Amino acid sequence: MRTKDENKVIAIRQAVIDLSQTDGFTNLTTANVAKKAGVSPATIYLYYKDKTDLLSRLYEEVKNDLHEGLATEIKAAGSDLTAQLASMLRFSVSQAKKFPKESHFVSALWTNQELLDEQAQAFGKQEAGPLLILFKNIQSDVDFVDATPAILSTFCSMPTVLMQTTGDTSDQEIEQTIALVIKAVKK
Repeated sequence: MRTKDENKVIAIRQAVIDLSQTDGFTNLTTANVAKKAGVSPATIYLYYKDKTDLLSRLYEEVKNDLHEGLATEIKAAGSDLTAQLASMLRFSVSQAKKFPKESHFVSALWTNQELLDEQAQAFGKQEAGPLLILFKNIQSDVDFVDATPAILSTFCSMPTVLMQTTGDTSDQEIEQTIALVIKAVKK
């Protein structure tokens, strides 16, 4: 059995993320990915079954990477759910600023779920562990509106969506958006 060449896997990942932004998912081909990554098209098929598998596995991987450190941030906010929520929102914005292409990649695939296989769709719906715990705690707290994790997730995406769509969002606008999200989910 062949071993994974991590440098090639990283190059393929970066090529997919870059090309998805410049060319969109419709024009994303394994031939273009291979060319941009500096590998043969056959190399891609060593690691992924097809384009759907490629996008699905990268979606899961990148989403996990973007959530890395979230549990620590939420814990550092203490036991107050409002503080935890604000911390999570700031963390999400921070990750989107640090990794804008990756953040856009995950958001774009989530809004084009037909490009993902069932496993990736289920992965996206389950939310990351610490995020799901936060949403369930909010859901069961009488000071917050009774909303499903999916609804909470949608509201909580607003600061990042604002940043992705306007391009030059100020810190003040981000803080204002965070305050509005919190106000929307609290009673």
